[in-house]
Amino acid sequence: MKVVLTESQFKKILLEGYNNKVNNTLTSVGKFGLKVIVDAAKQIGFDFRFLSTYGAGIGALLKPVFEYLNDNFKGFTEEQMAGLAVMAVSLVFFEKKDLKKLLSKISDENIESEFNQVVNFTSKLKDKFTYLLKLLGMSIHRTSNIVSYSFLIPILSIVRSVVLNYGVDSAQFQMLVESLMTSTAIAVGGVALRDILIKAAEIIEKKRINQN
Repeated sequence: MKVVLTESQFKKILLEGYNNKVNNTLTSVGKFGLKVIVDAAKQIGFDFRFLSTYGAGIGALLKPVFEYLNDNFKGFTEEQMAGLAVMAVSLVFFEKKDLKKLLSKISDENIESEFNQVVNFTSKLKDKFTYLLKLLGMSIHRTSNIVSYSFLIPILSIVRSVVLNYGVDSAQFQMLVESLMTSTAIAVGGVALRDILIKAAEIIEKKRINQN
């Protein structure tokens, strides 16, 4: 039996599909970030709850820093890595001056060299992401505002896949944008979010055309 879908039914199926994909991706990243923040608070005895207000964005930043620690430094517990990752992100992206009193703890544990390497990695991550935002037409005046857009790190692969398969003007891409704009895990929304997604898609599409 052949089933014919109306346009509205097709769009509803598309929207539900992209909602699931977006929410699963962002929820996973957000949960990871929250766990790292909680572990860091236990390890260091410092309140990092302000970071959780950035939703999936903070998780998207903490994940590569945490993975860098896991890949390059052996013998650290998950809690210790969480503490180092959160402190590095807080110093680089938020310039938290009140963290300076915690540096003595790092000195006491004789892990100053490791911490400096993590801070250096995090600074390079910030520079790379700042450059990406500039390519997407975003001018960020406060370093902390970068974190609001960090959800793009795991999402760009989804955007790229949709654009390469269907194109910027497709119903699929429009549904993806709508899914992202209604996600509660993202700290930004509205016109700014739509514009940056369209700009990213146009860059991807232009590269695809040039390669063909």
